[in-house]
Amino acid sequence: MRHFLKFYFLLVLFAVPSLRSSAQVDTVIYTSGRYILGPCHDTLLLRGVNYAIYNWGYSINQNKLAEIAQSGANAVRLVWYATGGGPEYSNFTALDSALSKCVQHKLIAILELHDQTCANSTASLTALTTWWTQTPVLTILNKYKHSIIINYANEALYVNWDNNPNAALTSYKNTYQTIIQTLRNAPGFHFPIMIDAPDCGQHSDAFINSNTANDLIAADPDHNIIFSAHAYWFGYAANDSAQMAAKINAVIAANIPFVIGELANFQDDQVACQYTLNYIPLLNYCQTVGMHWLIWSWDNDNCAARQITTNGNFNSLTGFGQVIVNDPNFGLATHAPAKSFYLLNNGCTTLGIEADQQLTDFVFPNPNTGMLFFNSASEQVVFLWGVDGKEVGRFVVTRGASMIDLQELPTGVYFLKTDLASFKIIRL
Repeated sequence: MRHFLKFYFLLVLFAVPSLRSSAQVDTVIYTSGRYILGPCHDTLLLRGVNYAIYNWGYSINQNKLAEIAQSGANAVRLVWYATGGGPEYSNFTALDSALSKCVQHKLIAILELHDQTCANSTASLTALTTWWTQTPVLTILNKYKHSIIINYANEALYVNWDNNPNAALTSYKNTYQTIIQTLRNAPGFHFPIMIDAPDCGQHSDAFINSNTANDLIAADPDHNIIFSAHAYWFGYAANDSAQMAAKINAVIAANIPFVIGELANFQDDQVACQYTLNYIPLLNYCQTVGMHWLIWSWDNDNCAARQITTNGNFNSLTGFGQVIVNDPNFGLATHAPAKSFYLLNNGCTTLGIEADQQLTDFVFPNPNTGMLFFNSASEQVVFLWGVDGKEVGRFVVTRGASMIDLQELPTGVYFLKTDLASFKIIRL
């Protein structure tokens, strides 16, 4: 018996899912088409802030993750350094503590290296693989693998800013292909890798031009790459809301996982906070289309007006912070993003996805070409959801053997929820 609402079809992801082992899917955040999913297969909408933990490395006691959690954020992008920065960045115990605090406060940690910010050295960028794959770091990352995203380097390399943009884009792609392969060769390095756009992170079109994003995904044996641009778009998008929306529409149409990794109210140039950014229409549009964003920054910025708080405490929100947290259209408190199911439940066993092999005892075949068979111990209603979190169908499954027809659904990944658990379904 089938009960489809036809208009839901337009909301389903039109993409063939990347093929990944169940072991990886069950232990790390991963991607499917343009969506980012948790290890329990819940669709994640990353909404949060950037934070230079330990006050840019100079104060081991300055840890405001508990304060950030009060904002309603579900993710935090953490500034770190491989070399340089303050003295705390050479302290791996401090790194472990920061990631532990993220988990404790139900925050997905996006760990980034700031060393190559706005630099244009492919050799120096590639050399950062040594930091990411050294044993102490890799041990810590694997400890929190269920709730971490690796943002390899902040805002590195030039493309449009280069004298030969076409050659520079090829170099950008080749460099990151080498980086991806090196990282994946390290033991247990299955975390999602976030790659920043070139030209100080602004050039989101670089991911679309010359098939760059898809080539980088193809270079990854895990197919687990996330792309990020930073919306300091005073010049790049003429500070115009229509052009900003067009940039976002372009990456959505490309069906790639994309995050606005930094979004702010002011942009620096010759002096701090030189340009006022048209950020509210951008956030409104992000809310409309379900785009991920991370605000720069929580505290300790060189531009005080660009801080969300005056001193790092949630009770010290600035005017900018009040907008980010309380705006009725997109605020972190008024439109709180869902927390990671894994973090909320300390795993996936409470109501989450059971192991793939358990699925075959109840529903088969999976993957399927449109006909799905059930072997149920009782009559129940089952629900089918797209990876975008929208319900696309519900069915009555009778006791014993029964069948449902999914042939009208586009190919892609879906999630089937029963009385006891949820399962990933692949429609070929």
